This record gives sequence, structure tokens and C-alpha cells, in this order.
Amino acid sequence: MVRKTPLAFALFTLLATAPQAFASSDIEDCKWSDDHCLLKGTPTFSPGNDSRDNLLRLLSQEKSFALPIQAMPEDITRSRDFYFAYHPQWDDITSPAAAAPEQNADDTLTRQMAELHISADEVIRNNDDLENRHVSNNMGSASQFFGALLADTSLTVGQRQALAQARMGLLSGATREQIDASLTTLPEDSGAQRYKTYLIAAANFYAGDYVNAEQAFAQLAKSDRPWLAETAQYMLMRTALNKSSQNSVGEYGDFDIARINHQDAAQAQTQAQAYLQRWPQGQYADSTRGMLRRINWYLQAWPQLAGLYEQTLKQSADAQQLRDNVIEYDNVYGMAFYDQSVVEAFPDAPRVSYIELLRALRLNSDKKPTLTQAQLDASKPVFEQSQHMPLWRNLQLNLWMAAGNYAAIVQAVTPAQQLSVHDTLAFSEQVLYGEALMGQKNWTAARDFWQQLLNVSKDNEQQQYVQAKLAATLVYSGDSAAIFAPGSAVTNLRFRSQVLKTQATPELLRQQAIHGPNNEERTIALHTLLVRDLTENRFADWLNDRKLARAINQPVVGTAFDDVNLSVFDWNGDAAQAGYTCRSLNETVTVLSRKADDAHALNCLGEFFRTTQTHVDLWKNSSGNDVLEVAITRQEPFGQFDRQRYYQQVIASPTAEVEDKSFALYRAIMCYSPSGYNECGGEDVDKSQRKDWFTQLKTQYPGSPWAQKLKYYW
Repeated sequence: MVRKTPLAFALFTLLATAPQAFASSDIEDCKWSDDHCLLKGTPTFSPGNDSRDNLLRLLSQEKSFALPIQAMPEDITRSRDFYFAYHPQWDDITSPAAAAPEQNADDTLTRQMAELHISADEVIRNNDDLENRHVSNNMGSASQFFGALLADTSLTVGQRQALAQARMGLLSGATREQIDASLTTLPEDSGAQRYKTYLIAAANFYAGDYVNAEQAFAQLAKSDRPWLAETAQYMLMRTALNKSSQNSVGEYGDFDIARINHQDAAQAQTQAQAYLQRWPQGQYADSTRGMLRRINWYLQAWPQLAGLYEQTLKQSADAQQLRDNVIEYDNVYGMAFYDQSVVEAFPDAPRVSYIELLRALRLNSDKKPTLTQAQLDASKPVFEQSQHMPLWRNLQLNLWMAAGNYAAIVQAVTPAQQLSVHDTLAFSEQVLYGEALMGQKNWTAARDFWQQLLNVSKDNEQQQYVQAKLAATLVYSGDSAAIFAPGSAVTNLRFRSQVLKTQATPELLRQQAIHGPNNEERTIALHTLLVRDLTENRFADWLNDRKLARAINQPVVGTAFDDVNLSVFDWNGDAAQAGYTCRSLNETVTVLSRKADDAHALNCLGEFFRTTQTHVDLWKNSSGNDVLEVAITRQEPFGQFDRQRYYQQVIASPTAEVEDKSFALYRAIMCYSPSGYNECGGEDVDKSQRKDWFTQLKTQYPGSPWAQKLKYYW
């Protein structure tokens, strides 16, 4: 059998196809196992983070591994791409392929085949898409078998070739009977018979005949051939393990751990321990240790499993292996505790205990954490005995935060005068202190603290996170303008953009449109101002504010800024409904600046919004802004169009022309086409009102093209 990594054998396809994010707080949007999927949570240890993020940060900090975090933009004042959430563009990144090891394996296989006189035409490459027990029936395991044949000097050239060809047959699904028939010429008293026995045992294993496979492997485990003895002992474990789960698939193809045969799983555990006792550094030792994790999962021996993961995670040799181990851990514990939480620490597993207890601090539907103070106190000895009390202290602070006990946090934490680079635990404690001040609504103290923490932290990721906290604090305190004052510590354009769109007065928007630090911010400010001028009926202001574009050397364009494209205001009316003529937006607004109730101009303003969908877009940059997103939320956001209001105004106008009133009736009804839901903004009107409009259009203006065009009143 081929040697596998612990992850590969420990999970097989079972976990590859199992739900991947049960221990996580977010809906899966980027395959966390992909190299290009970066950490999307906050740079803290937080119940709200993905559990995998928390675990990877914790272990990476201890082992000084580089974290897979987002890159800092070249100029944060001109970019809105640094935030604490999934970035869609990560999916466009392709991970580099590691071709060298595969090439080396191919070279070895080619040499072996030449020595065994096997044609390259016989090679069957089926390493991909292998499932469950078949995962090891590949060219790698065939190569190991070939190596054993070549190393056994008791075999003749012909015997080696016959056995090798039979192994190739196993790759293509040869049965026990077919392998037996292909090797009938082997002498009964030759060493070749042992290899034949192995191939037949393997065929039985892959066919799911575990009873006969076990009998043969047990016989071979006593062989005087080293490779056969070691591999057979390893396969005894795999046979028992697969036997234990052969009836564990539910009616709909789902894995049901309750259907595991515990007697067979315990036998697999015994065989695994026997292998490790005899071959502690053997070629399958790593895989066997990985299998032990799976066995303990099957046995639902959670404390033992936690201890195994504690050791596995600590022993990760590099960042990639740590990432793989974290994925495996999350799959197992996430599936095991999908609908419940761990509320007591596991002996000998302080790190695993910390991650799981942190997860238990997430608020439930009653806005309360699952973990209680009594349960946390009961877990304290595990952290004390392992000298990991800082982790327990972090849990205590988070529990106080979840319970709203802000005073306890403020009393327990001292603001730092300095912080070590990448010390996530210390930084997390400082963040909880600042959040406690915000919880107390002590905005002045919170503002001063966040500014101090910005100066203390030397980490870019932490600094951007603190900027979001500081911006939120200033918004809550009613001092949004301070975010845009000279020398402001909030330089992240994403955060500044969201505040401009939701909190800035027209005067502040004008200020930033003229004196903003760069074209990006000026464009955002001016676009927001112009939309608000229109939606708030400041038509004369709009005509003057358009001139502020002269302060922008080069308005920003492209996907990253398509929500603030100033060219939209160059609308010339051509896109308006066929049969209804509109002049340019500039001319339309000029009319409205003189006569705000001009029916034709109001309809054409509605056409501008209908055809361009122009509004102050809060969705594009709404994720990953932490508490700032809550701080800027308004019950009625600025800059959202309400075309219905224009149509209703025209419908009610005693002086509106027939052409304009009939069009307004048509458009007002069409707001609900075809779904019945309002797509025009403003308050919904009920179906009876739409019926009245429909009747009015059909009876009072039967000759209009809009009466003839309209068939329903949704």
C-alpha cells in the first residue's frame, strides 16, 4: 500500500464530502482548503471568527509560521480592498502546482517498470477521484509493491514480472479469482506465494470482503518478508476500520456515526497500536497516527481525540501541514458538535479546549452564550496545569463581554503601552477593553483608547481593524466629521467611504469633494452628494455641485469603483422608455430647479433612476467593516431613489398633460411588474390602489399608448 499523509488517510472521501464549515461562523464562500483562500476573520481570537481562523492564528503564533492573510494595499487611502471578510477576487487566484514530487515518483515508477519488464502501455493512472477503501489502490501503492518485489532476492525474474502484472490488474479492478488465475504457475513452495496471498487479500479488501481479507493479512503479518509483514499489519487496521463503517451510510447517503460498529472500531484501534509499537518510525506510522484520530472519532472518544489533535497540531512541521491539520480537525469536531457545543475542557488538550470553548461563547437565538460561568470555572484546572492560563483568561473576558459585564473587563485589563508584533492574544485582550468602553457608551475614553492602540500596534492588519473601531466610535459619538479632519487616524478608504455615504452632511460631502486627499475619495464624496441632491429635491444645488467635478483631476473608473461612477450623470435621455421623449439629466434638473413639480421633468427624472439604477450603494463595501457597519446603519438610508413618489405626484397633479399623466400611471403600475414587489423605492401601495390606477388609465386615457400597452396591474 502507498504511504499517505495523516490527513489523506484519516479522512478519505468521507470527510472530503462532509459539511466543511460546521465549526465556523460564516457561510462557506471560499474553499478554506484552497491555498488562495485567506483568513477572512478579524485579527483577534473571537467567538465570531471562523474556528479554523482562530486555531490557525493560535498555532501559527506559537510556531512563528506566516499567516495566509490579505495583502496590504500599496496606498490604503485609495483602496477599499482591505477588510475583514471574504474577498470575491480570491477565487480568481490559482494556487501554484507542486510538480516536482510527482515527477520524482514518475521517475521511480518508470525505472521499476523497466526492471520488471512491464510495458508503459499497461500503466493505469487512477490516482484521482478514488473513494474510501479504494483510495490506496493507485500507482503510488503499486510502486511500493514493485519496490518490495525488486528487493526480494528469493524471487526469480519471471515471478517478479507475473506478480507485478497481477498488481497492475488490481489497479483496473481485477477480482480475487482473476488474480488467482493469473498466478497459477507460481511454485507452491516459493516465496512468491506470499506476495500472491497479499494480492488476493488486497483484492478482497477492495471488494469489501473484510472477513477473508483479515484472515490473509493476519497470516502475512507474521511473514519473514519485512515489507509484507509491515504492510499486512497496517492493512489489518484498515480492514477493521472499514469494516466498522460499512453500514454507516444513511438512507440519503449521509454519514451516521451512530451506525458505526464499535467492536470493529476498537479492533482497529488495537491493530493501530500494535503497528506503532512494532514500527514506531515505519513507512505507515504517520498514516496510522492519522487513522487513530479517525478511530477515536468513530468511537466518539472526544477527550482522547482532543489529546491526539493537540499533539498533531503542535507537531505540524510547516504552515501548509498546519493548515491541513486544522482542516481535518474542523471537519471532525465541526461534524461532531454541529448541533451542540463543548462546554468543558479536555484533559491534556488546552489549545483544542480553548478553541471549542470559544465557539461555545457564540450567542444563541436568546442572545446568550452556551458556556456558563460555572462551566468555565470547572475548566480552569486544565489551563492551570498546562500553564495556559492566558487562554483561560481570554475566555473569561469573552464571557464577560457576551454577558454585557463591561465593568469587569475594564477593571481587569490595563491599556498596553507596547505590544509585540503578531501577539494576537495580547491584542485580543486590548480589543475587548476598547469594546467594553464602547459597551459602556464611554465614547471619549473609547476614542482615546483606540487612538492609543493604533500607536502601540506595529501590525498592519491590527491597525486597520482598530481603524474600523475608531471610526465606529466617532460615528456613535456624533463626531463623524472628525474622521475627515486633517491628521485623522482613519485612513482606510473603505471605512471613510461608508461613513461618507451614510453620515456626512451635504456640507461635509462638498468639503471632501473639493479637499479630499485623492481622486478616489473626492469621487465618492461627489457621487454621494449628487445622488442625495436629486433624491432630496435639491435641484439648484445639484446644478452647482456638478461643477465640483473640476476638483477631480481624473474621476476613478473600473469595477472597484463602479458604485460611484460620475459618468452616470451624463445621461442624455436616449435610454428613456421608447415613445416618451426625455432630455438630458442636466436639462431635466434645470427645469426642476425652476419648477419642482414639472410633470414631464419628474417623469424623466424617474426614467433616469429606472434606466441607471443610480443610488448611494451601501452593499458593495458593506462586509468586513466590523462594528462600523452597525454604527452607520440608518432606518432610512440616504440616497435611495423613490420613483413612485414622482409618479404619484404627477398622477395627483391637476395641471399635468395627458401624455405625462398617462405615462405616470403606466410607470406607477409597472413598479410591481412582474413579481408584484415594488422595484421603484418608497412605500408599497396595495393591490387595490394599483387596480384603481389601472382603471383610471384604461378609462380616462384609452387612446394613450400606455393604456394600450398595459395588460395587468400586478
